[in-house]
Amino acid sequence: MSKKRPSITGRDASGRRGRAASKWEPTYWRLRLFKNTYTHHRRRYRTRNWCVKIQHLGQRRTLSLRPGNAAQAAAEACALYRRIMTEGWDKADAAGKLSLRGTERARAVLGDDCAERSDSGYWKERLIHRHYHSLPQTESSRELFVRIQHEETSYCFPLGTTERDAAAQRASHLYRTIVDEGWERACDRFPRELTLAFHWQENPLAWTYTALHTRTAPLERDTIPAPTAPTGQLQVLIAEPDGGLRLALADCINAMDGLYRASTVAAAGEALRLASRQPPHLLLANQHLVDWPGRVWLEKLRAVAPHVTGLIYSVHEDSQELFRATPGGASAYLLRRTGPAQILEPLRGVLGQPETSPQEIAESIWQYFQNTITCAANGGFADNLTSLTQREHEVLALLSKGHAHKFIAARLRLSAYTVHGHVRNIFEKLGVHNRVEAVVKYFQK
Repeated sequence: MSKKRPSITGRDASGRRGRAASKWEPTYWRLRLFKNTYTHHRRRYRTRNWCVKIQHLGQRRTLSLRPGNAAQAAAEACALYRRIMTEGWDKADAAGKLSLRGTERARAVLGDDCAERSDSGYWKERLIHRHYHSLPQTESSRELFVRIQHEETSYCFPLGTTERDAAAQRASHLYRTIVDEGWERACDRFPRELTLAFHWQENPLAWTYTALHTRTAPLERDTIPAPTAPTGQLQVLIAEPDGGLRLALADCINAMDGLYRASTVAAAGEALRLASRQPPHLLLANQHLVDWPGRVWLEKLRAVAPHVTGLIYSVHEDSQELFRATPGGASAYLLRRTGPAQILEPLRGVLGQPETSPQEIAESIWQYFQNTITCAANGGFADNLTSLTQREHEVLALLSKGHAHKFIAARLRLSAYTVHGHVRNIFEKLGVHNRVEAVVKYFQK
């Protein structure tokens, strides 16, 4: 049995089927209206406005229609079609009928929800503190941050101020930049907070992780050549495709105690060429380099520079994403948060020695994590829980079950603001930075 697409016809006043509707009439476009969808917090939503596809001279475009009423939207679609037919795509675009900017474009593409997010008042209620003692940017202040999600991508941005009004204005400007110019342009112009995990050992899995803020200052060259090494300095070569992260890592290593000196490249191939000509003590590389993946990169490094220590790191949106991305199958898992100035601590005992065997490197790494376990056992994670109040224990118990702040507020008959304050106090007392770490300590009691 074959299926035949129904013809589009008009009806007269008596309801009888008449001639086929013309594209020059709203009736034709009424049956071609549809609503776009978008994803927010992993849920799919439909926009409130109507859309229509128009094809002319080999071009096919999806156009957003402002009216919410279907009859009005069909009339607007018909008017747009007539303009395109009579004046062409270029003149219709020049007349401002087919392209919207700023808040109008946001409303047309994603509906009223997106337009609302272009207002600073929306972001003022969503400002957060990322009170990481390991970050020098926030150690002496309460700098405000904001997390922005758009088109299934999400990043946390430092806003460079403690004033809520100014921070909300910057968050609104940042969001409009993302919507109008795309994520790539926004990431070039604004610093982001990223979590880096350094893969010291795979089984048992032993990683350290730290939070870094990307830099926005442009590099004159894509590659910073390795400087001449004075006696006693430890040379580190970084292979990282993201320019902002490349700068942040280089600054971090150059500021470490121990006379470290960092040079950077954007690709693994260039890193190996430099390592073969002027071997560094350590070569850091992103696990997801464009030319080679991490394991292939390490094999090639051993072939061209067998005496150079290679270390892979992975980049994550935040620590929660890091925990979700941790590979399965290891016999044990050790993940330790460090400050940016301590990312090379597991190698401090052997890095820079004239002759260092792989066994000595492995022993230094394992001793570092063994000391971590010993310190944790002596310090007693459960002891920190005794400093919590009864109400904070109740809030933490509900957090451990995955409940959101609004649910906890309703369950305990508190305001959302009060719950937020309890959560902040819990983080400070337990010495953690997010709910995942707090819940881990809760289950270790």
